[in-house]
Amino acid sequence: MDLKPIDRTDRALTRLNAALSIYRETILPEAQNPERQILYWIEHSKDTLADEFRCFAIQRASEVVGYLQYSYFREEHVFFFEYLCIRDKGRRGLVPSGAVHSIEDFLGQNYRPDFTIVFEVARKRNDAGQWEADSKLLAYFRRLGFREIEFEYRYPILQSYEGETSYPADLMVRLPGKRVKITASEMRTVLRCLYFKHYLRWDRPFLDQDRFGERERLINELYSTQITEIGNNDSFGTRGDDNRSEIERFRNRQPRLRLMLEEIFAPKLLRVVTLVAVLVVAARVLGNPYLFVPFVLGVAALYCLVEDTEASRKLFVLIMSRMRIVKPRSS
Repeated sequence: MDLKPIDRTDRALTRLNAALSIYRETILPEAQNPERQILYWIEHSKDTLADEFRCFAIQRASEVVGYLQYSYFREEHVFFFEYLCIRDKGRRGLVPSGAVHSIEDFLGQNYRPDFTIVFEVARKRNDAGQWEADSKLLAYFRRLGFREIEFEYRYPILQSYEGETSYPADLMVRLPGKRVKITASEMRTVLRCLYFKHYLRWDRPFLDQDRFGERERLINELYSTQITEIGNNDSFGTRGDDNRSEIERFRNRQPRLRLMLEEIFAPKLLRVVTLVAVLVVAARVLGNPYLFVPFVLGVAALYCLVEDTEASRKLFVLIMSRMRIVKPRSS
């Protein structure tokens, strides 16, 4: 199993469409974000933000079998797994172990250790119209070492303001240090991240001022209600498989020196060396020493084109506006 990052909507369209198809089929309608919003945030995932938004297609060989979407709140060192969807007809079980191991390896190798992971398992209506826990899904994630927080959690409505303003869900967590209790302070932090740094931030680009004000009021009220439930409790217990919770996961299996060198040099060093070589060859062919005056700016401008992000494109325009053709002085 491999994780294939989705950070553009104009490339690898077959992979993107296959991943979103799995998302549509496996997530409850009331828990889905409109796809146009997901595509918007994919396009803006490289914007300079304090937090991260990442999407991945989960592949086995050339076949897309799943979709992963998460937010990482950098300051709080908390991951929110928004969607983890699998449709693997060739295997039994909810999520193939290979997919889980790929996620563990990626997080362990790309983030500092001792993070918290939290995600929602939306409750479903039974035939009597009552909400009930998705016991099958909860049992599966307990086998992976996640634990259910003993807290009556609700997430805000996603699609519209009709009907209920929030829905019940079971909040699952994996705490650092093999802990099985989440403190009241940590619980407030998790709720604040989910409500304000995810749900409210997510909606901002798609609502006018009045609608956004209404959305903000709804989430403020929901947050206040949930905080009241915390009260003066020192901590909240969690339910799970005690033996499996002890298993060490999300471990960085790469040597520290190798990881540090890759972070510093790869893959950007090869790009820079290639660009420098092209400019040096061009300077020698032209035989004009004054080409070395804009040498550094030229390398920087070409590198910005290679990166092809919003920030690099802005920097490219700035560099080009500063570049001037230098004429040799007459003797």
